[in-house]
Amino acid sequence: MRNSQTPLTTVELVEIRLRSDSPDMLSVLREIMRLRAIVSKADQLERSLGPTDGAAAVIRDVLRAELDEEPSIAELMWTDLNVL
Repeated sequence: MRNSQTPLTTVELVEIRLRSDSPDMLSVLREIMRLRAIVSKADQLERSLGPTDGAAAVIRDVLRAELDEEPSIAELMWTDLNVL
C-alpha cells in the first residue's frame, strides 16, 4: 500500500482515471492538472531567477527542494532531457 503522503506520478493519475470516470473524479483530476500547472510555473520562475542572498535565498532553497520532490517536475525534466 502506498503512503498517502507520497505524490502521485502522471502514470498513477492516468491509472486512477481509467478506474473511475465519475464526474467527481474528473473534477478532482482537473484540479490536480491545474495545480500541476502552477507548480510547473513556480519551477520555471525559480530557475529563471538570478542569484539571491539572505532570507530570499533561504526561501528559494526551500522552494527548490520542494519542487525537486514533485513528480510532475521530475517528469518534465526527464522529458526535456530525452528530447535533446
